[in-house]
Amino acid sequence: MEPATFPTLIHYQIALTVLLVVVGINLIANFRMLGKAAPHGEGPRTFWPVSILVPARNEARNIRRCLESLLAQDYPLLEVVVLDDGSTDETPEIVAEMAREHPRLRVVRGQPLPPGWMGKNFACDQLARIAQGEWLLFTDADTVHRPDTVSWAIEAAQQNQADLVSLIPHTVTHSFGEEILLPIIPFGVVGCFPLALGERLRIPLLTMAVGPFMLFRREAYQRIGGHRAVRGEIAEDVVLARRMRRFGGRVVLLDGSEQVDVHFYHGFLETWRGLAKSAFAALEYRILPTALMLLFYGFLFLWPVLLLFEGLWQGRMGEPTVRLALFQVFLNTGLWYAVAVRFRLPRRTAFLYPLTVLLVILVMLDSVRQAAFGEIAWKERAYRVRGGSVR
Repeated sequence: MEPATFPTLIHYQIALTVLLVVVGINLIANFRMLGKAAPHGEGPRTFWPVSILVPARNEARNIRRCLESLLAQDYPLLEVVVLDDGSTDETPEIVAEMAREHPRLRVVRGQPLPPGWMGKNFACDQLARIAQGEWLLFTDADTVHRPDTVSWAIEAAQQNQADLVSLIPHTVTHSFGEEILLPIIPFGVVGCFPLALGERLRIPLLTMAVGPFMLFRREAYQRIGGHRAVRGEIAEDVVLARRMRRFGGRVVLLDGSEQVDVHFYHGFLETWRGLAKSAFAALEYRILPTALMLLFYGFLFLWPVLLLFEGLWQGRMGEPTVRLALFQVFLNTGLWYAVAVRFRLPRRTAFLYPLTVLLVILVMLDSVRQAAFGEIAWKERAYRVRGGSVR
């Protein structure tokens, strides 16, 4: 390496090391915040009526296990309502069969999707209008819940005086493709997002929620306009959480990896499509934040690996820049490993983080491409995207 370029490169390396330390501090702060908000395990002080609301479209491979776990809840005052959103598989038959055996389970058929709505948002809006509970739990059909999950979440709501409780679930993976891509969900939320800072400063933009588990106080849900207010949003979970905080509500995000399992997607291609559908939407279709995120991920996670391999290839392991790159790779692996342990991910995924990051960058670019062409497809529906939402 030419001497003239060495000071510039070493300065970049020092800056990157400092940035990684900051990310580590942020991760520790987020872990502490999640632990502080967790319920003490004493159970709810008051049992409020809860409506568990499940939108379902073509969920035949998931819905039975989900409903079995919901009907096994130890919470005394609850109803389970499933809305069949025009399924073309065996979902309606499975749900109808279970409803005949379980009086707490209600099944409704969804109305045709009107223009300007995302399918899930319209299904949730219909469910909210027929729900009877004081608390509304929106959960996905690909989730499985521990028997005390509702009690645990209601206790957390009471303990934190929350208007919205959301959980970061345990992400189930059944293939190598899923293992490579899906760790970005918990790592992106807890590893890189300043949750603790957002909680301390009550900043809506730094508020986060995870869609498979959204427990609302009914009055607060109605006050912010419910799903009707976010009808065309693809990342409706994040938008609802930020809207709740903007309206003065209390939002609590918890580590729910011991309470809820979710199998987001099946196989590599479905996982890619699912992430690409919502990646750009999660950044509100803003080019500048998206570009900064791509640079951040590339500089933070990929650059040290590239520099380390170049040093190994050219036999320059003794140089300070390459030694720093080695330290950065170890530090990065430690960050990803900590998230894998905390959220019960396969621990080997921590050692494959460069591949995860590379694929996530490509997924984000694909998400931008889809938005630029103005159309996304999901669950056998095509949506036209204009101005950051469905039209």
